Amino acid sequence: MSRIDNFKSPFEKMFSLITNDVTSLQINENNEKNNCYLIDEKGEYYGGFELINKRNSKTICKVLFIKSTITRKYLPRFEFRKIDDSGESKQPKGKDIIIKFSDSEEVLNFWKMIDFLQGFKELVDLGELKKHYKAVSFENYIIEFNSKTQEEKVKELIELADNSKLSNDEIKVIIKNQRKRIIYGFYCFLKGIEIDSKNPFDYYRESRKIKEAGEEVIWHHFFKENEWIIGLNVDIKFIRDFLSEQKIGTENSQGKGSPKLDLLGISYFTTLIELKTSNTKIFKATKSSNSRTNTWDFTSEFIEAYSQTLSQRTEIHKNKEIIEDDGKKLDTEIHRILDPKSVLILGNRNIEFPHNRSVENSIKSDCFERFRRDIRNVEIITFDELFERAYHIVYNTKLPNNWFEIDNKLFIKEVLKF
Repeated sequence: MSRIDNFKSPFEKMFSLITNDVTSLQINENNEKNNCYLIDEKGEYYGGFELINKRNSKTICKVLFIKSTITRKYLPRFEFRKIDDSGESKQPKGKDIIIKFSDSEEVLNFWKMIDFLQGFKELVDLGELKKHYKAVSFENYIIEFNSKTQEEKVKELIELADNSKLSNDEIKVIIKNQRKRIIYGFYCFLKGIEIDSKNPFDYYRESRKIKEAGEEVIWHHFFKENEWIIGLNVDIKFIRDFLSEQKIGTENSQGKGSPKLDLLGISYFTTLIELKTSNTKIFKATKSSNSRTNTWDFTSEFIEAYSQTLSQRTEIHKNKEIIEDDGKKLDTEIHRILDPKSVLILGNRNIEFPHNRSVENSIKSDCFERFRRDIRNVEIITFDELFERAYHIVYNTKLPNNWFEIDNKLFIKEVLKF
C-alpha cells in the first residue's frame, strides 16, 4: 500500500502529543488545493492527535479539514473519542462538545493541539472555535454546572440529551441512577449513617443552606425536593405538585394560631400532608395498668399529630385563597377542595415495633393496623414504610423482610448496590 493510499484513510494513525514533539509536525495542502493533511518531518501522515494514553483508555481527537467556499481556508472538524482496551469508543455529537478530561495533562495537550493549528493561519481558519469548544477538567465543569440556575441546568441537560441521541431506555437509566442516590440518602436518614463524618441531617442542612433547626424541617425539604417519593406513594391518584407550608383556617386576635400545613398535594383534588419525624413515637414505652388486653396506649405526640391532621381537614375549607409557590392563586375550581384526603407521615415501626413475633410488638402492630383501618380519609404512614415503597419504585422489587436489621454496609452494597 502506498503512502497516498494511507493518506486517503487519515484516521489510521494519531500523532501523540505525549511522546512526540509537535514542532516536528506540519499542515500541508495537497496539489489539487482541495484538502490538507498532517505530516511530520519523516513523511508520516496523521489523522489527528492522541491527547492521553493510559492503561485502560486513551483520548484521541481526529481532525478533518474542510475547505470554506467563503474564506478559501480549511475549517478543522474535530471528532473526540474515548477508546477503551477493546477499541470501543463513543463519539460525542452536537454543536457543543463536552468530553471528560480526567487530568490536567489532557487539558494541556488539547491546547497544545489548538496552538499548533493556530500556527497555520494561512491555511486553517479557527474563527468559530471558541464558540463551540471549551477545555476544562471534569471537576471544573461540575463546579461551573452547579453555579448555574435551575433553569439553565435543565436547559443544558435537555440539549445534552438531544445532542447525544439518548434513547428512552438510556434516559430511564439516568433517572434511575439519580433516584438511587436519593434512596441512599433516605436510608442514611433512617439509620443515622454519617455522611462525610457528619450526622446526615446536619450534612443535608449545611449542603442545602437550611437555617431552620430540627429534623422535621429537613424531612420537609427532602420530600419537597424529591416530590416523586410522596407523589407516587401516598395515594392511588397521582399527585402532580406540592405546595409548601400553607396557612389554613383563621388567626386569633393577635395574628397567631393559624394552622400551618406541611405540604399540600395538588391533582384534580387536594391532599393534605402532615410531616413529623422518624423519631416520633407512636406508642408509650410501657403499657398502662388501665389498658385492656391486646391493646397498647398511644403517645400524646401521636394523638396530637392525628388530631392536628383532622383539624386541618376542617380548617382548609375556611381559607378562601391558597397561594402556589410561584405566588399565583390556586384555581380551586380546577383543583377541588372537597373532603380532602389527609396523609400523616411519622415514626419508624421497624425501630418501635418490628415484625419479630414478640408479644409486645405483635400487640402494638395489631393495634396500629386496626387504628389505621378504622379511620376515614386519613392515611398514616411510617417513614420506613414510605422508604419501602420508594425503594420498590426505583428497584422494581421488594425489600427483604429483615432489611432494617441487615448490616448497614452490607445493605448499601448488596441491596442498594450503591
